[in-house]
Amino acid sequence: MSGLYPNILFHFTNRDGLFGILSETFKLSYSREKIVGEHNSTEFGIPIVSFCDLRLSELKSHMDKYGKYGIGMSKKWANSNGLNPVFYVNKSCPSTSKFISAIEQLRDLFAFIYDDKNNDKHSIAYMNIFNMYRFMKNYEGDLTRKTLKGSLITKEYRHANEREWRYVPALSLAIRHFVPLNEIRTPDQKKALNDSISNHRLRFKPEDIEYLIVKRDSERIDLIEHLRSAKQTFDEKTKRRLASRIITSHQINSDM
Repeated sequence: MSGLYPNILFHFTNRDGLFGILSETFKLSYSREKIVGEHNSTEFGIPIVSFCDLRLSELKSHMDKYGKYGIGMSKKWANSNGLNPVFYVNKSCPSTSKFISAIEQLRDLFAFIYDDKNNDKHSIAYMNIFNMYRFMKNYEGDLTRKTLKGSLITKEYRHANEREWRYVPALSLAIRHFVPLNEIRTPDQKKALNDSISNHRLRFKPEDIEYLIVKRDSERIDLIEHLRSAKQTFDEKTKRRLASRIITSHQINSDM
């Protein structure tokens, strides 16, 4: 059914990132998140894989920020793996500040529960509410990106334009689902955190892939050869299908 939203979710990265995804599926990466309210804010790190819910004709600006290499996955795959759209909140809306305050107040209240049975029960309830943070993002806010020259900050960037979807691991997994900001400030800290969850992947099958995007037309052959070597278990029909789904960022910028 056609509508405002496409049936494909895109993930963008660099060349090594795309080739790595095709070899090893999606790796989770810890992301620094900041949710700002009218009177308060909260910051933390969480492991996620992010996608955008954009049509091909809307990808130009997104690629400029996140990379010229991408993979488009079917929404059927996304739904079966529990991905969910981000819940965008307005920092000027009183409900945003009240939600942040409520989470902090609940944490303080549970600290006074001494009965182990009730403590466990309330801790689970608290984490289920706290879990909403993993799917929240400010409608607008500063966007910080790493470049070869350092950090590039875009003020009052409209995050909602990305129409982000996220995969977050189940709370039942024995990993650190939330980390304090002081443990994810440096590249070395982030690498250590990512290494700690390197065995946890967001997996897919070849039939889940709708598009593959490379920067230049000359890279099509490289990608096809990579598919042949990295996915030797793919049959020839599958490899031909994936090869036919390769487009370039130049095509998207020029023709879409």
